[in-house]
Amino acid sequence: MEKSMSALLTISFLWIATISLGICYGNFNSGCSPSEREALLKFQHELIDPLNRLSSWGGKEDCCRWFGVICHNLTGHVIELHLGSLSYEGYYGEADKEYYMKPTFSGKISPSLLNLKHLRHLDLSNNDFGGIQIPKFLGSMGSLRYLNLSGAGFGGMVPHELEFLDLSCES
Repeated sequence: MEKSMSALLTISFLWIATISLGICYGNFNSGCSPSEREALLKFQHELIDPLNRLSSWGGKEDCCRWFGVICHNLTGHVIELHLGSLSYEGYYGEADKEYYMKPTFSGKISPSLLNLKHLRHLDLSNNDFGGIQIPKFLGSMGSLRYLNLSGAGFGGMVPHELEFLDLSCES
C-alpha cells in the first residue's frame, strides 16, 4: 500500500511539474493557427521592408517564432506585434546614424489584421507610412488595447475604442 501511495504521489508531482513548466514556458501551445499565419503573411505583403526585417516570416516555421510576433503561451494565438523601429535617440554613434537614415517599414496596413482576433498590442512606431490615414478598421479590433503609431507618419482620425494610443512625434 505504501509503495503504491508513494508511486501515486511521485506521478502526481511529475504531472503538476509538467503542467507548471508548460504554463511558464509555453510548451503546450501548438503554434499559431493557419488563419492567423495567413493574416500575418497578407499584412507582410502590404508592407515595404527594405531592411528585410521580416525575412523570418514564411517558410515552414511556426509564426509564433517570427520576428516581432508574440503568441499566447497556452493557446498559440497571436497577441502582440512588435514592429516598431528605434527612434533617432535609440541609436548611438555616427555609424548608427547612417543605419537610422535608412528607410524602415512603409506601405499599407492590411485589413488582414482583423483576422488576428486576439491581438492586444500593435507597435508600428518610428516607421515611415508617409502620412496615410490611420486605418479605421483598427478601431473594430475587439481585443486591441495598445496601439503605438508614434513617429510612424500616420494622419487622420484616431480609433476611440483603444485603451492606449501613442502618437508622440519624438524622432
